[in-house]
Amino acid sequence: MDIVIESIAPYLGQTITDIYGRKVGVLVGVYSDVDGKATSFEVMTNDASYETITVERFEHNVDGLKLLPEWLVEAKKLERKLDVLKKRFKSMEELFKKNQIPQHAYRELKERYSKELDKLRIEIKNLKDILRKRTYELENFVIHIEKALTHLMISYTSGELPENGFKISADFMRFARQAALEEKKDVEKHTILIDKLEQELTAVVTQQEEIQVAPPTTVQQPIAVKVVTG
Repeated sequence: MDIVIESIAPYLGQTITDIYGRKVGVLVGVYSDVDGKATSFEVMTNDASYETITVERFEHNVDGLKLLPEWLVEAKKLERKLDVLKKRFKSMEELFKKNQIPQHAYRELKERYSKELDKLRIEIKNLKDILRKRTYELENFVIHIEKALTHLMISYTSGELPENGFKISADFMRFARQAALEEKKDVEKHTILIDKLEQELTAVVTQQEEIQVAPPTTVQQPIAVKVVTG
């Protein structure tokens, strides 16, 4: 999605969040091409840390400027590739069956698409590793927050902490826990979707290969005729 520099101006100096509502940092700068389209943003995550984040990691809509997790950006890219390649494989085979494309073009396209499929299988493996790692990180984060919240509640219930401080701290931790659970749910959703798209693509390719493998024909042997002379 293209984001023009003029639409970002109101957010300079403002705190921005990710799509789960978690604070990312303060938007302090924007990089753009000569046509005015933003290419990346400079975000101050704390007073001693600045990070340049590419524009593809952001979405800009009525809810404002929101940061997308890196894994989500890569997942959506891969999902589009799998869907497009599946449709192209299917269209190619249908056109070839109807004699609407020549055999040399068909062979060239099939070889190209097969190479793309091999590349995608590597991408799928790598992304699934990333998704598994992120799931593990989120699960551990939830456990950590729940542990901290439990100790906070015990200290408050025993009268060691004031109510105001307890409520503010507990709200922060409950929000963090909920945001992590929402992200984990999205990770699982996209993992399932990628599996589904991969299976559909494999099914299309396998089906076409099976159709092209013609069953062996049975050659009828001539009937031997014996001539009897009297």
